Amino acid sequence: MTVKISFPHSNDWGVISEDGDYDLPVESDLGHRFRLVDGIVEDRYDGVSDEEVQTIDAQTAAEQEAADLEKARQALVRHIKTEAAERIAATDWKVERAKERDALNGTTTLQDVYADRELIRGLSDEAEVAALLLETMESVAVFSW
Repeated sequence: MTVKISFPHSNDWGVISEDGDYDLPVESDLGHRFRLVDGIVEDRYDGVSDEEVQTIDAQTAAEQEAADLEKARQALVRHIKTEAAERIAATDWKVERAKERDALNGTTTLQDVYADRELIRGLSDEAEVAALLLETMESVAVFSW
């Protein structure tokens, strides 16, 4: 039985079968390793064994997952920074009120408002560190601070 390959859907992914249109350049059960270029079947993996192809694919997938996770972490950190800025901006009216009260009454309520804002900054910093340590996409998706 001679195994061949066809490209019924696109030239980028083959289907291996006895009824294929092209001879395989190497023995394989993995259609994704081949592509059709100008009528010639090319092996993306330079003739290595299917087992080696699977190892390469697994390594590539792991590298992509790690890169995707890092992008998600960085996006989360940007979100935390934005949210912290919004929380601080939401206290602007408290700053104005405290300045007026302190000026009228000789109090120091402005320091309390500034302390609240600094607390937001500290919590934001802690959240950013925690976000960068997350190990799964799921944990990134459910993270809150």
